[in-house]
Amino acid sequence: MRTFRMLVISACTIGLGFTQPLRAQIQPTPITLQEVEDSFLVRNYALLAQRYQIDASKALIRQAKIWDNPNFSAVLGFGSTDHVQPFRVGSDGETSYNIDQLIQLAGKRNKNIQLAATASKMNEATFDELVRVLKLQLRENYYNIYYNQQSGKVLKEQLGNLQTIVNAYAEADKKGSVAHADLVRLQALQVGLENDYADLKQEELESQKNLQQLLHSQDFYVASLQPADLAHYSLDHIQLPQLMETATQNRPDVKVAALQYQSAELNYRLQKSLAVPDLHVGATYDKQGSYVNNFIGLTVGIDLPLWNRNQGNIRSAQYAMKSEAAQYQQQQNIAQTEVLNAYHRIIQLEKRYKDFDLHQFQNEFDTLIAEVAKNFRKGNISLLQFIDYFNSYSDNAKNINKFLSNRVNAYEELNYATGQELFKN
Repeated sequence: MRTFRMLVISACTIGLGFTQPLRAQIQPTPITLQEVEDSFLVRNYALLAQRYQIDASKALIRQAKIWDNPNFSAVLGFGSTDHVQPFRVGSDGETSYNIDQLIQLAGKRNKNIQLAATASKMNEATFDELVRVLKLQLRENYYNIYYNQQSGKVLKEQLGNLQTIVNAYAEADKKGSVAHADLVRLQALQVGLENDYADLKQEELESQKNLQQLLHSQDFYVASLQPADLAHYSLDHIQLPQLMETATQNRPDVKVAALQYQSAELNYRLQKSLAVPDLHVGATYDKQGSYVNNFIGLTVGIDLPLWNRNQGNIRSAQYAMKSEAAQYQQQQNIAQTEVLNAYHRIIQLEKRYKDFDLHQFQNEFDTLIAEVAKNFRKGNISLLQFIDYFNSYSDNAKNINKFLSNRVNAYEELNYATGQELFKN
């Protein structure tokens, strides 16, 4: 029995550094966060589509600057009702020509140009907002992949170790040197650990899928991070009032709301100007149909604002402006509350992070597992106690990586809430 215990200890110790693959997998591609973001900016279809929207809105600015085309009309003589002579335009025939140009009054043209320019700025702010939203998703999925892979390494090692133990116990069970109940307990632990590993891989695959969609890629990735890559996540020299002000000034969604209010205000002014009728100026030529032959004249026309003075559209634009003002204030409030919550979440996580040295704890837990192995070899603890300790080691690794993932993502949420890159290498 002592020899068998030595076999188990050797399997556990050696197995910490070596396990066989559980299944064939696609060879993943190592990638850094910077490489992910560079690829995202050039390959993401949603960003590409929004860039086209910006170009389209700039084209509308140029369109708004163009004057209305003049209108030309002609009358070609067809004789009279008594004697129809189609296209009788000779010396004894009749022709007349008219040209007319619309001149917009009350600054309508300039107001339309300003509206188009505001719409273009809104599309640019919408692009920035899309980048802000997708970049948070990108980084969260990247960090989730990294920490899931770190936990997966531990679980995979434990599965290899446990498989070795189960195999050894199965052989011993055949010889009757161990209790069959112990083998069943080990197999139950193995099933539980395999389920944990499968759940972890499912979470990673979900993050991989999200990352592939963001990068327009079919590759699987290994997140490549160094401790220095995470050292910049700190609230040192950052004050909450500054963050609140930064959010209301720099968040793209707040800018979009401000531009929507500005657009509503411009539209209100435009609708008021539309109450002023436009002027038609032109020239006319009549060959023989006027009081003199070859008559030329100046034409001037204007609509008479007797009934329709655009009253309904003006009132509608006025209420729309008030609505957008309220929406703008609401968006500012949303930005500030999101900053406040993200900041306090970091405060709570940092307190646990600083009060409890996770890396030291992990090292101490590694030492504890080694001591447990020694005591098992001496017969001071049972095999099942040893396996329970060993299983808790896997749970500990998962919990630590989950906490570290939550901490990093909390900082990214503060970046998202403020609309700025507060934490850079």
